[in-house]
Amino acid sequence: MIERLPLSAHTSYAELMERLRLARLGEYPAGATFVSKTVKDRLYWYVQMPTGGAQSRRQVYVGPDNEALRERIARHGEHRADVDDRRRLVAAIVASGAPRPERTSAEITQALAEAGAFRLRAVLIGTMAFQTYAAHLGVRLSVSSLATMDLDIAQDFGVASNLDDTLGKPILDILRDLDPRFTPVSYVFDPTRTPSYALGERYRVDILTTNRGAPRDAPSYLPTLGSDATPLPYMDFLLRDPVETAVLHGGGILVNVPAPARYAVHKLIVSRDRKVNPEKGLKDRVQATQLIHILAQDDPFALREAYAEAHGRGEAWRKLLDEAVSLLPETARAALST
Repeated sequence: MIERLPLSAHTSYAELMERLRLARLGEYPAGATFVSKTVKDRLYWYVQMPTGGAQSRRQVYVGPDNEALRERIARHGEHRADVDDRRRLVAAIVASGAPRPERTSAEITQALAEAGAFRLRAVLIGTMAFQTYAAHLGVRLSVSSLATMDLDIAQDFGVASNLDDTLGKPILDILRDLDPRFTPVSYVFDPTRTPSYALGERYRVDILTTNRGAPRDAPSYLPTLGSDATPLPYMDFLLRDPVETAVLHGGGILVNVPAPARYAVHKLIVSRDRKVNPEKGLKDRVQATQLIHILAQDDPFALREAYAEAHGRGEAWRKLLDEAVSLLPETARAALST
């Protein structure tokens, strides 16, 4: 049975998201202006920094053109200093039953957000992303599926290669500003490549990207994030058309996460990957099952569309999906077959 958050939580979350989006556009210094430019027949918005200062005349990426972004640009002076109000909204949403992330994950996510990672279209994936679906979808999620001691950040390789902007400093420096004990974790076959960062044995940050062409493990460099990243199969499916959600920490953190339907189907696929241990595979299916039950009621078209797309990607994808679906509860299997 799906447990819904109260209507007040939905209202508070909608207000929080709008304030976070406006706050992102209110961070720029006086004299900054918004400019648009066309890249490969698509229109994008940038902020032109004013003359003087460390970022003099630099253009900072804002996002692809759409009606919602144009409206927020027109209102960019609003809510510059409403962090206390946003903290109250976050507290109200958490009190209604949405999960608050553990501190290390939240602080790292906050630091990456402030550095511009999510503005640059990085995507939070894994359990931290899953946690945000509670408030986003207005439901309670089981505690057993929320525990994590790592953070996964992904970016499409094509985005990283073509986006005309970068973080102000490499990810390792951002992490070390939080805790100087963070150390790079080198790729096993090339110690000069660093796709992960560790805080001793207790915490790890993994940078991931799409795998273009034949399966391979060698890291790819993401210039936007100033870090190597591990290319993984199925990642292009997961990262297509992400959505914005809020991490419920402090005054809220605006992040990009996979679309819930894609997250659910992707978890089914990776739960049967031979490299995944049985315990992690079970957790993946638990998360997928919860989302399948929710989406079967709230957005069955998106669920069926994501499942059909993955199922149509070839025999290897179908085999993993069919194996995973056979292990789901009957209600979840029925939701995917209708």
